Amino acid sequence: MGKASGVVRPLLGLSPKARRVGCAASVAALLLGCSGSSETRGNNGGSDQSESGGGAAGKPSSASGGNIASSAGDGAIGGSAQANGGASNTTGGTSSGGGGIIIGRAGAQGRAGSSGSNAAGSLGSPCASDAECGTGMVCATASSTLFGDGGPANGMCTLPCTASGSECSTLKAGAECFDFGTTDNPRGYCLDSCEVGSTPDPTTKCAGRADFVCADLNPTGPSEAYCVPHCRADADCGSGLYCDKSALLGLCSKTKHDGDPVGAACTPSATTTTCQGVCLRTSADGVTPEIGVCAELCAIGTECMYGSGTNPTPGGFCGGTLTDVADVLDLGFCLADCSCTSDCKIPGDLCRKWPTADADLASLLGAPGVCYPTVAESVELSCGQGGVGGAPAQTAGSGGSNP
Repeated sequence: MGKASGVVRPLLGLSPKARRVGCAASVAALLLGCSGSSETRGNNGGSDQSESGGGAAGKPSSASGGNIASSAGDGAIGGSAQANGGASNTTGGTSSGGGGIIIGRAGAQGRAGSSGSNAAGSLGSPCASDAECGTGMVCATASSTLFGDGGPANGMCTLPCTASGSECSTLKAGAECFDFGTTDNPRGYCLDSCEVGSTPDPTTKCAGRADFVCADLNPTGPSEAYCVPHCRADADCGSGLYCDKSALLGLCSKTKHDGDPVGAACTPSATTTTCQGVCLRTSADGVTPEIGVCAELCAIGTECMYGSGTNPTPGGFCGGTLTDVADVLDLGFCLADCSCTSDCKIPGDLCRKWPTADADLASLLGAPGVCYPTVAESVELSCGQGGVGGAPAQTAGSGGSNP
């Protein structure tokens, strides 16, 4: 499938294959440095360690989530037997930007750096009116219906396009025309292209916007990634609008989307999902019936699981990866903040204490730990269960049993 801008691709209703891939990367390195020795609680023979948490309740993981009823693709984990993959070597930053891990907070236009690389008015840049966009371009605002039933959070400069035209590639190399309408009433608008994986400057990917995701729209073939609007919270949308993350294309809508919260069981192959967020398959390849868990899509390196209101508090960190090369601003899923393992909603997750090297992240997120399938290179915050002060947890290994 080529990237010719003369092709109008359908985007509404797109349900890409979602998968949790094995082996993790550091959170100072992007989640847990993948050393090949990271194992989960179910097969580590008691090698994990834990310490008592404070026992305080962590932030709830029911969020203004979305829901793309996506089924897991090849390489999805079986249950929680593997950790989510990643291969980044990006280090932490601040919530106000600077090109670091934490990128912007919902309710204020967040960017990866203090100044985006895209010029104001260029493709994908935020806007409030057509006058703020380049010649011939339009501003798809949060309250508009250019993209169907909703609009991009914080607005987006784009260009109308047609199947037979070259408007998008002329506007910017690599950009392509996507259909936001229906077969009977197509609506073509340009989306910028991007490259999944590490980048030395996050401001060069999707204009450095935290309310976009760089998503590979051709998961079964050569990578064809584009910058897709994906709101994070109602606060991104404005008064009277709701952030609907029930699809990869996360738009602001006048209708509030309801569904089960993060951690609830779901059926990945269902035509209509029951989740607020995506349904990620957790059963092994070939196992039927398929088993899944509700999760929330997000741009890697940003805060997520926001609450309601005009100044919402995030409840997690976007560090769950869906490909083995994912990096900052690529499509991922949210990992909930936690004080101890009982705060974690996804079955099999542990509360992994942020290590000393990631103290800045712990401070910015306002939580001592993050829910994750393994505690490699750290300890489990177990709320007093399984050891105190970093003593080895007595977890069962393969074929073993707890004393």
